[in-house]
Formats: sequence, C-alpha cells, structure tokens
Amino acid sequence: MAYLGSLDQCVSTLEQCNNNLHTMTSSLSELTQTFPRVGTVIRSEKKYDLTTASDISKAQDLISKEAVPFLFRQVDQLEAAIEAIRTAHDTLGQKVEEQTAEYEQLAADEISMAELTRALKAEQTALSDEQTNLLNAKSLVAAKERDLAELNRVRAASRPTGGILEEASK
Repeated sequence: MAYLGSLDQCVSTLEQCNNNLHTMTSSLSELTQTFPRVGTVIRSEKKYDLTTASDISKAQDLISKEAVPFLFRQVDQLEAAIEAIRTAHDTLGQKVEEQTAEYEQLAADEISMAELTRALKAEQTALSDEQTNLLNAKSLVAAKERDLAELNRVRAASRPTGGILEEASK
C-alpha cells in the first residue's frame, strides 16, 4: 500500500499545480484587461474545418466544368495570337530582305555612279586640256597670220625696189 501514499502525494501535487495555474491565469487575466488584443489572442481557439472527399470531388467537377473550357479557349486564343505574330514576323522578314536587296542595288548604283563621275571628270579634264591646246594653237596661228600679214605688207611696200633686187638676183 505504499503506492497509495505516493498516489496521494501525486494528487495533492497535482491539485497544488492546478491551483497555481488557476491563480496565474486569473493574475494574467487581470493584467491583460488593459490589453484587449493580447486578451483576445490568449482567448482565441483555432478550429480547423475538415474537407470531405465528396466536397473535393464536387470542387473538381466544378473546376472541370468551368475552368477546362476556359483554358481551352485561352489556348486557342494564344495559338491564334502566335500565328498572327508568326505571320507578321514572316512579312517583316520579307520586307527586310527586299530592303536589303534594294540597299545593295543602291550601293552598287552609287559605286557605278562614282566610277562614271570619275571618268566624266577625267574626260572633262582632258577636254579642258584639249581646249587649252586649241586656244594656244589658234593664238599661235593668229600670231603667225599677223606675222605673215606684216611680212606681206613689208613685201608689198618693198616690191618696187624689191623687183629690181629680184631681177638682179636672177
């Protein structure tokens, strides 16, 4: 019966702990009356709702009835948008290729235009040189004609005496 004594001690210790807990709870309650939020937190109890398998299957059915068709419509819209983007990309790619070819043609035209301009400038320079030579030749011819005219005038003026000289030299 020794265990009954120790059991009595346990019961009395438990009663003492219970009383101490009650005292502490009332003290704490008095202290927290000025702190309503803390009191609310201390008094709050958490309750969890359990979801049954039938509720889960109902939710799944609802999702499959409403969400799946919506998702299929969204996928169709996205595919159409992707196709439109792809078409626009192809169109822009063709425009880029056309403009690249046009640019290359313009660059080639510009190169040939530069070559023609250089050739034209060379021809203009040659023509200018030839014109200068022609003017020099005309000037020389005019000077020779003046000299000839002067010589003819001098001859004509000296002919009467020059005729005698010519006969003497024969």
